[in-house]
Formats: sequence, structure tokens, C-alpha cells
Amino acid sequence: MIYRRGIVGNDEDGTPLLINDSGEGYRVSATAISLWNMCNGITFQEFLYEVLRISSDDELSVRQSLLEMLSQLKKASVIEIKKVKENSIVSC
Repeated sequence: MIYRRGIVGNDEDGTPLLINDSGEGYRVSATAISLWNMCNGITFQEFLYEVLRISSDDELSVRQSLLEMLSQLKKASVIEIKKVKENSIVSC
């Protein structure tokens, strides 16, 4: 399951920022904000299907792009990814 963390803000010049719970801000695109907003307890498969509905790219390309983006967002601490295993949730 993918959960968003932090808040959305704007830089002095209006550039969108994702700000983690430590107050660190990361400049991102409006598309990244839209995708981040989808991270509300969604599974990766659900996330992939939602993006595929609005994308003209093939599934493999979209999957790879999403995995890269999620990795970057996790590193920035603006999302949390939890794996569901045998009726329990384990943070990864």
C-alpha cells in the first residue's frame, strides 16, 4: 500500500513543492503532485491501472516510470510504502 506523507507547498517563484515531515522541500512538477495525491492507501496495481487509464504509453513503460518515481518519493520521505503480508502490515 502506498501512502502520502508531508504536504504540498510552493516555492517563492510558485514552483510546486512536496514537503516531508522534517520540513525538507522538493521541487516537483504538477504531474508529480497529481500522482502523489493518488497515494492514499492505494496498491501499486491500482495505482498502475489508474495511470494507464490516462496514459498513451504501454504498460511496461508506465510501470517502470512509476517505480522510479515512487523510489524517488520514498527517498524524499513524502510517501510510505507498506507491504501487506498474511493479514498484517509491515513497513518496508
